[in-house]
Amino acid sequence: MGKKALITGTIVLTLTSFVTKILGFIFRIYMSNIMGAEGVGLYQLVFPIYMLIWSISSAGISLAVSKKVAEHTARGKHADGIRTLKSALIISVGLASIMSIFIFIMAPWVANSYIKEPRTELALKYLCVCVPFMATACCIRGYFQGRQEMAVSGLAQVIEQIARMAIIFLFSSLFIPKGIEYACALGALGLCAGEFCSALFTFIMLQIKKHHLPRTKATISYHSMLGTLITISLPITANRFLTSALSSLENILIPIELQKYGMSSSDALGMYGMFSGMALPLLFFPSMVTMAISTALVPSISESVAMKNTRVLHKTVSKSIQYSAVIGIGACALFMTLGNEIAIACYGRSEVGQLLRYLAIICPFVYLRDILTGMLNGLGLQKLTFKGNSIASVICIMLIVILVPKFGIVGFVIAMLIQSSLVTCYHMWHALRHINLSVDILSWIIKPTFAAVSGSIIMKYIHTHYLMNIFSLRAATLIAIFALGVFYLVFLFLFKSITKEDVKQFI
Repeated sequence: MGKKALITGTIVLTLTSFVTKILGFIFRIYMSNIMGAEGVGLYQLVFPIYMLIWSISSAGISLAVSKKVAEHTARGKHADGIRTLKSALIISVGLASIMSIFIFIMAPWVANSYIKEPRTELALKYLCVCVPFMATACCIRGYFQGRQEMAVSGLAQVIEQIARMAIIFLFSSLFIPKGIEYACALGALGLCAGEFCSALFTFIMLQIKKHHLPRTKATISYHSMLGTLITISLPITANRFLTSALSSLENILIPIELQKYGMSSSDALGMYGMFSGMALPLLFFPSMVTMAISTALVPSISESVAMKNTRVLHKTVSKSIQYSAVIGIGACALFMTLGNEIAIACYGRSEVGQLLRYLAIICPFVYLRDILTGMLNGLGLQKLTFKGNSIASVICIMLIVILVPKFGIVGFVIAMLIQSSLVTCYHMWHALRHINLSVDILSWIIKPTFAAVSGSIIMKYIHTHYLMNIFSLRAATLIAIFALGVFYLVFLFLFKSITKEDVKQFI
């Protein structure tokens, strides 16, 4: 079942992620219009705290559930899968509740002393409400992912985004006139609504699922399972915690270092808002496919390892890397070629377009990193991801302090490029070495690169000399994106980077 389930799961998660991303873009464009770049920057200072809480309470546990449930399901031990989920909920919801209370009490200190922005205090307090719901939803999604039933996980994300947007649209007239502080708090309130609805949906789907499972007897004790989940999740949790903590530190440092570059406090926060709240979401939009593959990889690889199916494992890993490279190189070509046009069409800001063009080069590394992280987690090598991410993140922090005061936001782009390339190479080497798989430079890198360059040259000529003379900027840009995708696919087939057999696997 491994490879077929991986492809099916990837398609389901990609489709639902596409819907979620589209809704998210509508949300971001709306928020950027009513809050401005400075307001978006303020909200982006709070969001890493949310991710920090998530990393401690849910990140490692959710993946551990996915891995163990995949193993139990492969052996037909469905009762052990349910017991795994219940054990995970005890750990995750317990940690989430503790973290929620802690952050609520410490919100004034976090806002004033850590984030160094007093206007974030109210938003931090709102965030605390959603943490237990977030933990519940993450664990249940992990259970369904372990069973390779990705529809529930994908639909939960869509419901979460819809609920989030609904609350923000309904209450914007009440919060926004009160100032940036309340606008930021509104964003946090939207998160709360989204997590609550996601938790409710996944819980209902779990109850339905339990009634349709074959009746089996549990073979493991809660005590044993708690220990197993903690052992598996600790390296993942440590990895995600460190990543989130360093990301939070980066978010605090960047506005400070930009002021050293010569910007005012307001301009620095606005530049940071454009970078993290506008440019990065556009840059990571195509990554919905690689994130879907990464999520589906953990149970798929865990199943192959449990069944000792080396042939399926090799093919799954090789094709996953190939598809990731195709997407990452294609995204790089897209943003290098049409970065300005896309940014102006979405936000009406050419500055965001310039940032997109700078950032485009990191796409292949970041997208591949997602895939490799899923592989290593599925292989039980969580400690390696922790080590690689730790070293690269520390280097990134050092580079921010050195480069941003000299080169401004471009310095941070350089730091991100070095960080992502180091992590990707480190994870790639360990993943391939562990399963004894060779690097296929021709299929993974050379062919997609030639296809992307060829498609970009043709599309750019058509866009400049024809589309811009006939259509509006937004219409011309939309047509150009579609045209580039078509040209890219054609050249991928011509260069045999993608074959008919690859297409048949998705049908």
